[in-house]
Amino acid sequence: MYTRSFPVSLNPGDPAREAVLQAATARLDEEFGDQVQVAVEQLDRIGPWVFLQGTMRGTQAGRPYYAGTIYENKRADGVMSDVYVALLKKTSETTVDDDPRSWRVARYAIGPTDVAWLTWPDEHEVPQSLFGF
Repeated sequence: MYTRSFPVSLNPGDPAREAVLQAATARLDEEFGDQVQVAVEQLDRIGPWVFLQGTMRGTQAGRPYYAGTIYENKRADGVMSDVYVALLKKTSETTVDDDPRSWRVARYAIGPTDVAWLTWPDEHEVPQSLFGF
C-alpha cells in the first residue's frame, strides 16, 4: 500500500511522464485529432494516481481550433475554457510506469468553466493534495 500523501511532480526526464501524457491526451486526440495539444501546468503523482492540469493549445500556436466539433458552439457561447484536466490511475502495481497502456483515465474534463475536479478526491478516494487543495 502506498502511504505517501504528498504529490511528486512528473518532470521532463521522468520515465512515467511521456507515458502518462500519452494516455491522458488520448481523449483529446479522439475529440480533435491532432489539432490540439496540452501545455502542462501540473502533472503530479501520488502512488498509482496522476493528476494532469494544462491548457489546450492549437498545433500552430494560439487557441485550439474547435470548428466541426461539439465544442465549437460551447466556445461561441462563452461556456468553454482552454483547460484540460485528467485523473489517471495505474492499472496494476506490476505494470511498468513508462508504458501508456499501464495508465487508464479515470476522469477528465475538456474546457470546464468551473473546478470540475473538485469532487474527484472523494469519488475516487484520492488524496486532495494531489489536486492542490
